[in-house]
Amino acid sequence: MHKVDPMEIMLSDIFDKVFYNREPEISDCEYCEGDGKIQVEVYRSHNCNRDVGVIDVKMVKCPDCGGSGQMEYVINE
Repeated sequence: MHKVDPMEIMLSDIFDKVFYNREPEISDCEYCEGDGKIQVEVYRSHNCNRDVGVIDVKMVKCPDCGGSGQMEYVINE
């Protein structure tokens, strides 16, 4: 049976990191600009307490980054 050399595993990991850059790069989310929240329009209709309908804004969690404000990108060169 073939025995795996620990030095071979270590060199293989180093080779992958240097040449394939498999480490994810973390940067700010472009959609929310790193805030983690975005503004969306909420339409409030006419009712008995309000004589006209209005467009209001509400802060919600960013759908792209899930509210963290950061995105992970894997760059393969």
